[in-house]
Amino acid sequence: MLRLTLHFVLAANFAVSPVSGSKDKPASNCRNPSALYEEGLKDYEQKFTKAAIEKFEAAHKCSKNPLILYNIGLAYKRLYDAEQQPDLLHNAKKALVEYVDAIEKDPTLGADPEEVKPVLAEIDAELERIRPPEVVPEPEPPPPAPDPVDPGKSRRMLGIGLMSGGGALTIVGVAVGAAFASKGANLHDQLNGEGGIYDALEAGGCGLSVDQDAPGADTAGCDSLRSQREGLVGDGTRANGVAFGMMAVGVVGLGLLIGGAVAFAQGKRATSEWESSQRARVRLLPTMGGLLLQGRF
Repeated sequence: MLRLTLHFVLAANFAVSPVSGSKDKPASNCRNPSALYEEGLKDYEQKFTKAAIEKFEAAHKCSKNPLILYNIGLAYKRLYDAEQQPDLLHNAKKALVEYVDAIEKDPTLGADPEEVKPVLAEIDAELERIRPPEVVPEPEPPPPAPDPVDPGKSRRMLGIGLMSGGGALTIVGVAVGAAFASKGANLHDQLNGEGGIYDALEAGGCGLSVDQDAPGADTAGCDSLRSQREGLVGDGTRANGVAFGMMAVGVVGLGLLIGGAVAFAQGKRATSEWESSQRARVRLLPTMGGLLLQGRF
């Protein structure tokens, strides 16, 4: 350990003559730096280290004498030895480094920087010892593997939708078309069947218009039969139109049904091929403990 008394000889004269090379002026309204320095020495010798630091720092502030930094550095180091506060050790190093820089820049100060470097090495070793261990962040876990996508699922769903809609249209179209076709056939029988309107018109000597009526025909009766005929013809035309339209709907539904069945079959085949490839697929994933072999065998 270096002795604190290295600069005792300065106490009597550093307050009178500024240190060579110092560009700073002493602070105004300062106490006698020499007296502060002497008080700091006494406090240091009596183990009042905190008080000694205050006096040494005040003396340095007032005198701007860089040699006092040596005393400040040793005092902070001794205080660290007692209290084990890292900030005290950093303060000691700061003061001693400034001291070494000053005497290396100004040889006329009459101090040897080599005398302090062992103390600085001791401080550096202690700072390294108490430095908290560097926390190495844990590596981010690998992102989860995306869920495999079944390429045939969408086609199967499309096929199911088409078959459902096509089946419904086919059933409705055929059922409604058949009903109206039956109604049209019934109306046709009422017109053309045995004992139908045309037979009644012929039996009554009635024509399709008044000027075609036979002489002596009952005009009122013929008009009634002609009116019934027109009504039946109109109803039959409408029934046949609806029947043909609904049959067309049924055909469209049948087409959708067939298309849906084809899409479903294609989707099912694509799913089967994909599942086969999945069973044979192997993946190598990084983990915290090494590599993970994942897949289906």
